[in-house]
Amino acid sequence: MLRIITLIGLCFIATLAQAADNGFYAGAGLTQSDYGLANPGRGSPFDDETHGYKLIFGWRPLDSFSIEGNYVDHGDATVPSGIVCIQFITAPCPAKASLAAKTAAVFAVGYLDLPLVDLFVKAGIDSWQFDGHTTGGFVPVFKVNKDGTDLAIGAGAQLRFGSIGARLEYERFEFVRDQHLDTISLSLTYTFL
Repeated sequence: MLRIITLIGLCFIATLAQAADNGFYAGAGLTQSDYGLANPGRGSPFDDETHGYKLIFGWRPLDSFSIEGNYVDHGDATVPSGIVCIQFITAPCPAKASLAAKTAAVFAVGYLDLPLVDLFVKAGIDSWQFDGHTTGGFVPVFKVNKDGTDLAIGAGAQLRFGSIGARLEYERFEFVRDQHLDTISLSLTYTFL
């Protein structure tokens, strides 16, 4: 009986193991971003990781290549006093600081197309916007609103079920004063044939 169930399962998986769907695709997902700030006050609570969301649009003309656009709202982080100001404006702050970043990127994506799974790497250009300000107290001591364009890279894996894909990926976005934003996302995509 176990052999029959195993054989049926293998036949089912073999029917799913087809070439990747090519064409236009769209998707959305959840992200966790890390601002990469140092914690000089090791005793105080510190968390510069945030949760956000991601939108994906792309065109895959070949099994091994696609052009992809992403928009990521990295969410808001609040960190203890002094950390953000020292790293971004080289002056101490008396209050907590709130950080927010958004990126829009265009990538060239290369795939290793395996049965059921795509492994991929990507490189491109991102346009970023960063906002930061102190919270608490009566007078804002630190306020910054910057934007720019930089390089972005990424890698990940995508599990395919016909036109539907589930992907887990890592991306690194460069932004203010040679800082970087490391992002992990879990997304669902759909390919329009």
